[in-house]
Amino acid sequence: MFATTPHLRKMFPELAHDLQHRRPHINMPDGATLRMALYPSHNTRLASMAYGMRVRTRRQHYNIFSEIYFRPMAWTLSPDDSRFADAGLGESVLSSWPVVDQWLQYGDDVTSLDLRDLCRRGIPTIGHPLRGRPDEWVETFQNDTAAFLEGEIPA
Repeated sequence: MFATTPHLRKMFPELAHDLQHRRPHINMPDGATLRMALYPSHNTRLASMAYGMRVRTRRQHYNIFSEIYFRPMAWTLSPDDSRFADAGLGESVLSSWPVVDQWLQYGDDVTSLDLRDLCRRGIPTIGHPLRGRPDEWVETFQNDTAAFLEGEIPA
C-alpha cells in the first residue's frame, strides 16, 4: 500500500520504516485502521488516497488512505471511523469490514491462522463501493499525490 504514494510515508513514517525494514511486529499508527473483506471480482484496483460520498439514495462515505482490491481479498488502510462519527457524513462503507490491525503483530514465524478465529463477526463479500453505482457517488482525490492502477485479471 505504501508504494502508491509518498504522502503516506510522510503521514506515517514509523509504519513506513517498519514495513521497509520488514520488522517482525508492526504497530498500527494512531488515527489509521486496516480493514479486510472478501472480494471475488476479476477487476483489480490499487489506489492511494481517495474519498467518496454517496450523494443519491442514502448518506454514506468511503474514505481511504490506500486500498488494494485483488481477488480474493480487499484491503484498505483508512482513517479510524471514530474521527467521522459526528460529522454528518453518514455511515462509512467500511463499517461492516473487520478491523484487522492486530494482524500487523504477526511475524514471519506465523504460517497459518484460522480466519474464523480472527474475524468473529464474519467477513463480508464485497464489490468496490464506487464502481457498482457510479451515478450515486462523487469521488475526490488529490491529483498531485493520487495513484490509481486498475485492471482485470483474466479468467
